[in-house]
Amino acid sequence: MLKKSGALGARLCTLCAACFCAVILIQNLLRLPVGQPAVVLLGLLAGAGVLWLCIRFLRPFRGFAAALFLLRFALAVFFILWLDSRPVQDFNTMYTAAQQLAQGSRAYLDNIYFFNWAYQSAFVAYESLVISLFGDGLLPLQLLNAAYLAGTNVLVYLIARRLVSEKSAMTVGVLYALYPAPLFLAGVLTNQHLSVFLLYSALYLLISKPDLSPLRAVGAGALIALGNAMRPIGVILMLAGLIWAVLCAMKQADVRRLLSGAALAASCFLVGALLSGLIVFSSINPEGLTNNQPMWKFVVGLNQDSSGCWNRADYDAFLSLPTEEAHQAMVETVKERLSVGPGKLADLAWRKSAVMWAGNEDLYWGFGHLDQESTALAFPVTLSWNSMQLLLGSLDKGIYLLGIILALSSLLLYLRKKENCGPSLPLILLLCGYYAVHLIVEVQVRYRYFLMPCIFILGALALDRLRCRR
Repeated sequence: MLKKSGALGARLCTLCAACFCAVILIQNLLRLPVGQPAVVLLGLLAGAGVLWLCIRFLRPFRGFAAALFLLRFALAVFFILWLDSRPVQDFNTMYTAAQQLAQGSRAYLDNIYFFNWAYQSAFVAYESLVISLFGDGLLPLQLLNAAYLAGTNVLVYLIARRLVSEKSAMTVGVLYALYPAPLFLAGVLTNQHLSVFLLYSALYLLISKPDLSPLRAVGAGALIALGNAMRPIGVILMLAGLIWAVLCAMKQADVRRLLSGAALAASCFLVGALLSGLIVFSSINPEGLTNNQPMWKFVVGLNQDSSGCWNRADYDAFLSLPTEEAHQAMVETVKERLSVGPGKLADLAWRKSAVMWAGNEDLYWGFGHLDQESTALAFPVTLSWNSMQLLLGSLDKGIYLLGIILALSSLLLYLRKKENCGPSLPLILLLCGYYAVHLIVEVQVRYRYFLMPCIFILGALALDRLRCRR
């Protein structure tokens, strides 16, 4: 009975993931950029052309991982130097705090931001360390961003290699290297780059061998805690790993899987607590890595008027209040917004999904400092920065759609396979968890960055089947 339950649970998760990808694909087709579907199609065909060339001509060689790293790193450096991006909004707040911390000052603690969202202090400490070592400038931090982007690309290839043939893993690695959305953020001092690299390193450690040993589970839990300290989304990966361990233990009747799952969760929580204690002990922030406004993301995410996006009305209504009053007011507002009925909540979920997963990349973060009417390209055609953003956003959408199509095709293939508790299951659970969470909390287009390596990795099975049939 347990074996059947474990297999059934895995298949249900795969079915949910396939449904989520189908919804994303439908919403993207319904929301293609007005007047620019041809450019989107061009991006999709260009991506498909890359796949064909890789399947036709790419051959395994020993230095592929290094070549992939250098390709993605070079592309990221190009965008860094071309755009010369400046930190804005929260990223500027954290960078300024890091500069003060590197000088031995704690003046940033006077900013209520670091009380409300004390968990941002870990990224401030990281930036401060880089500033202390390499000087007060953006370029060292940006070059490290390029390294994390390249490292994540190598992890896409290494994780895919656990699921499919070497050649298909290489192909999906090349396709992700050309996926431009993260490159638009290469020069932006966002905490996403380091967090994504650490969390996918943890995922690779989880599935790098057929059996999840307690020792590797402890290492993966520590990496998840580090990634979570940079940006608090690691709990989704930790739960994915834990559910995977439970389903495998049920299907295989192996209690050691449960021990490995427990080791993963314990390591994640203990290392997280240790990091928080270090932040307090070093006087970086007396609040540690706590979130003193835990309801904020839910308040925003359940706002019908803003479709779950950040909005000034909620900000002025709640974050101007004293902390305790704000928390209680937000609890009441969340209850009120949940009580509107299933019809309105379902409509909100649909709209939020469309905003986050079907919108064009928000290029404000990397391009916002530029004069939108000035010339970005003079040859072979003249383009303003505004036109350049529209062009890049549409080309990006084409490759993004190709990734979604491949992932959906692979998930349908997984549903036909008998082995459904294998190394692909943590990725499937991660997709389900991340998509579902963002039906409730605040959404932004750039938040999909974290899941896109997972989407491309899952698409590798469809590439494998396509290559074999060819």
